[in-house]
Amino acid sequence: MRIALAGMGHESNTFNQLTTGLETFNLINSDEFLQGNHVRGSADGIYETLAESGTDIVPLFFARAIPSGTVRLDAYAYIKSRIIDKLRVNGPWDGVCLALHGSMAVEGVYDPEGDLLETIRWVVGHEIPIVCALDMHATVTERMVLLSDGFSVFRTAPHIDAVEAGARAAKIMLKALHEGKKPVNAFVKIPILVSGEQSETRVNPAKALFESLEVYDKLPNVLCASYVMGFLWADSPFGGAGALVTGWAHDHESLKTLASKMATDFWEKRADFTYSTPAMTPEQAIQAAISATEFPVIISDSADNPTAGASQDTTRLLQLMLEIGIHNAVYTCVADPAAYKKCASHTVGDEFTITLGGYYSGKAYERFTLNAKLLNLAESQNTAYAVMQAKGVTFTISNKRCATYDPETLKDLGLEPESFDVIGIKAGYLSPEYQAMSKLSILALTDGDTALELQKLPYVKTPRPIYPLDLDMAMKF
Repeated sequence: MRIALAGMGHESNTFNQLTTGLETFNLINSDEFLQGNHVRGSADGIYETLAESGTDIVPLFFARAIPSGTVRLDAYAYIKSRIIDKLRVNGPWDGVCLALHGSMAVEGVYDPEGDLLETIRWVVGHEIPIVCALDMHATVTERMVLLSDGFSVFRTAPHIDAVEAGARAAKIMLKALHEGKKPVNAFVKIPILVSGEQSETRVNPAKALFESLEVYDKLPNVLCASYVMGFLWADSPFGGAGALVTGWAHDHESLKTLASKMATDFWEKRADFTYSTPAMTPEQAIQAAISATEFPVIISDSADNPTAGASQDTTRLLQLMLEIGIHNAVYTCVADPAAYKKCASHTVGDEFTITLGGYYSGKAYERFTLNAKLLNLAESQNTAYAVMQAKGVTFTISNKRCATYDPETLKDLGLEPESFDVIGIKAGYLSPEYQAMSKLSILALTDGDTALELQKLPYVKTPRPIYPLDLDMAMKF
């Protein structure tokens, strides 16, 4: 058996005016994938599971980028063409496995993942199985459901099971090929917008809902049961969550019944999706940190989370930390290439005036000027940083947008996270590493592209009614 493997992943925040070009993507060809010099994800779970079974698994091409604004058409066209060209040249195939995110938005393309799947079908036909691994925050469309034979979705938030989700996708493929039966999907849309900060799988209701999937997986004729949460920071005509079941086509009706039950269970818990971390205004968050007795306290600048596609250039929380006079604090990280360039022109130990903020969003009110001391210039994860200090606050400036969930980044910059009383971080829910060191975690309800207060976001395309924007809703699935 010969299986093609490819990947395309981007979580597109349509509220971020910054568009995403090809230069933003990490492009990986087959040789580079096999060398393993990349962040492990669902594609690795697919590859390793199929390889262990003795299947001839052929990696083709992979493209991933940090979440940001809508993807430019030329970037998507290039990624798609690389995958399709390699499919054509290296076939024939017995099956295709895809590692997708599921919430990509592209200029002028109505449904990017559906569009990719449709083109793949033109190349390989409708007889061979196509199975996809998806991020939990995928925005699934009916086109995707019809064109793919199976799905496996992440089951943890924060996402720590991407490899396992890929392994499940590979197992669906193996069962389809070995048993010679056709898989099919059943999908029920759930009209609800839920953030990751309201659906961490370590607490209910998400914990119980996602644990129930392991029970459903064992039902006769079910290959994989999944919930998709959708991506609430995309204004999409497909917005919302969903219940998704893959199983054998000959028992499609029972799969539909199960998907409806799952959707009902989810909907009945809608009011229980609340913040698993205390949430308050930025001012209240800082006062709570000052009043704490155990440290470090970690404050999430939740509306400017780069790993959910925000611009990463807002400064309100940093300004408040400086104005209120918080001490022994660190704030990471404002992405501002112009400010970084000025810092890099100085020598460590210099004190100088710097203007910071609003670089990507163009929001003039985010820019502010202050005097600060340069403590260090260093790199971490292919990103250059300036470490600055003003009053009692150490803060970092990066030369590009970057992930902020790994405390090892601060260590790479010569800072020890646990030595600070307060850590301000551009994030939503904390990574397991930051959770482990935090004595108190607070969500600061700031303004920005990933605002948790949904009424602040300009939804236009998202189908209505949808909870919680519309509270008076009666649903039957």
